[in-house]
Amino acid sequence: MRLTTLLSLMAAFSLHAADRPDVLFIAVDDLNDWTSHLGGHPQARTPNIDRLVARGTSFTNTQCAAPACNPSRAALMSGMRPWQTGIYTNGDPAQGVLKDTLTLNRHFLASGYNCQGGGKIYHGGGSEGRKDTWTKWMDRFPSIPEKEQNYNGLKSGHFDWGPVDAKPDDMGDHKLTTWAVEQLQNAPADQPLFLAVGYVKPHLPWYVPREYFDRFPLDTIQLPHVLEGDLADVPPAGVSMAKPQGDHAAVIQGGQWAKAVQAYLATVSFLDDQVGRLLDGLDASPRKDKTLIVWWTDHGWHLGEKEHWRKFALWEEATRTDFAIVAPGIGKPGQKCAAPVDYLSVYPTLCALTGLPVPAHVKGPSLLPLLKDPAAPWPHLSVCTHGRGNHAVRDTRWRHIRYADGSEELYDHAADPYEHKNLAADPAHAAEKVRLAAAMPALKDEVPSISRAEKAAEKKPGKKKKTAG
Repeated sequence: MRLTTLLSLMAAFSLHAADRPDVLFIAVDDLNDWTSHLGGHPQARTPNIDRLVARGTSFTNTQCAAPACNPSRAALMSGMRPWQTGIYTNGDPAQGVLKDTLTLNRHFLASGYNCQGGGKIYHGGGSEGRKDTWTKWMDRFPSIPEKEQNYNGLKSGHFDWGPVDAKPDDMGDHKLTTWAVEQLQNAPADQPLFLAVGYVKPHLPWYVPREYFDRFPLDTIQLPHVLEGDLADVPPAGVSMAKPQGDHAAVIQGGQWAKAVQAYLATVSFLDDQVGRLLDGLDASPRKDKTLIVWWTDHGWHLGEKEHWRKFALWEEATRTDFAIVAPGIGKPGQKCAAPVDYLSVYPTLCALTGLPVPAHVKGPSLLPLLKDPAAPWPHLSVCTHGRGNHAVRDTRWRHIRYADGSEELYDHAADPYEHKNLAADPAHAAEKVRLAAAMPALKDEVPSISRAEKAAEKKPGKKKKTAG
């Protein structure tokens, strides 16, 4: 839907806007399933995240649309998949592609909402603050210096971690929370509020005040569950994504694995404290009883599983996210839903919960039936994409990965929750592969990546490429 429709939408919905619920839209960068309620790591301590999701429905089998910040956020906010937009990776700039798209926040703005945003919602680039996008955009709040540090000794840019001698209120996410609470308490009462709060941590570098590291003594740290030689049955395309001789080799050689786990747990704990402050602020505000909460993390994160670090892969640790919706009056508090869902459902679900029409370009299924009954029939599969032609499909039991070169992986989570044994070559499971692969697009139907298309357009006809000689 083009932005030329915004004025007509504003006229159509302004009369009813005051009756609509508020929306607290909380995004988190690089948080995997290392939260207490998901149990991704036995030492994770997230009491505030736990009490947030306990207010509504936790979707315990949620997959991101793409295991990288830019494409994941672009897909969720636009309601379109990477293979429809060409936004596959962090290198595919989203601003130009989505400049005329009725994104989620634009839809709420056009429908009479006071759209306030701060932190990280999209993947940077300056477009978040456009006047046709938000009522007001606050960007990221000033934080402690994070450049030119090298606490872990690996000398690998922001792939760094260590305690800092700072106070929590020196951190940007702490300031973001203070601002968000002020909006909940003081925004005009006669206009519904769409408040987007984009937490940056636990994105690298893992620098948080020393007190958070002290919560996880180094000599008690448990490493993730790993299998030696886990990449032996993974096709070369998957090994290439893992890059075992890169980050993982550096961490092992530098003796940093336990320190990295400690730092990640500490940074998640810092985030959890901010979530607690935000919830307390909501509860003390006049908006407490009419506010929907959407809690989502943009993708997962590896800390050595499959000899891989960061996101940028199609295994469970990279694609599984922490996702919950609190919709007062719908379903029961504390519900858990194991249906396979992905982030293409966020846009239509919020439309359903607030009474807004679903734009024609948004095709994902609404989660409203699952909010009412987590055991309701759900015929859909979740799909995650990392680069053109590379996809992972998940149901309640299986993960099927197919790479652009046709190579495959298949994992049975009922027997192998850590995805150690690739069953793709076993003819006994051929039917499962066919069923799951039906959710993947044909390569011919996938648009080129934006970055590749731009490079192709820049090439001058007839100009010969220089070669070394």
